[in-house]
Amino acid sequence: MRFVRANMANWRSILILIIVLLVESVPHGSAQTTRQLSMALIGQGAGEYVTPAGQTTDLKMEILNAAPSDIYLLEGDAYLDPNLNGTWELIHSESLGDFHLGYLQSAIWTFGLAVPSKIQAANATNGLPQVELLIKITYMSVGGIQDVEQGAFTLSVPGATLPEQNDVIWLAFLGILVVASAVIVYSVKRRGRAR
Repeated sequence: MRFVRANMANWRSILILIIVLLVESVPHGSAQTTRQLSMALIGQGAGEYVTPAGQTTDLKMEILNAAPSDIYLLEGDAYLDPNLNGTWELIHSESLGDFHLGYLQSAIWTFGLAVPSKIQAANATNGLPQVELLIKITYMSVGGIQDVEQGAFTLSVPGATLPEQNDVIWLAFLGILVVASAVIVYSVKRRGRAR
């Protein structure tokens, strides 16, 4: 009976230790996880933004101050990945003139996006080729802390170059593999009959 009581006490201690460790592992900090700025492209219908390759298209970006403190918009930058290789190139940059935004106030930034004539795009929808536009907004808080908020937006780009499809190469490789397998099977069967 003493053994059972001692064993129960050990299990209680282990259970309490596990609960304490679990409670301590949960983050208790009040770090800000919400975005300071909210960005949205506006003015071109229900979400499809057409920016032809080799042309300059005016885009409108709404910038909303979503955190309860005043900020000043410093600079807006637009980036594209023209070769689809993960290398972002700065396409447009301009000063936003230290524009003041209070809590839940927004500003409209209109800028001309010059899309390169030799831009590659993904054909994710089997429709218009699409590229990703990366927008970075540099802003400063009232306390003088400078920060950057960024967002990605999908643009349809008529006239963009689609990456070459490797389907023909894969089909040829598959054909060679099938023929080689058939030759090996035939050779093995023929040797088996000869013996």
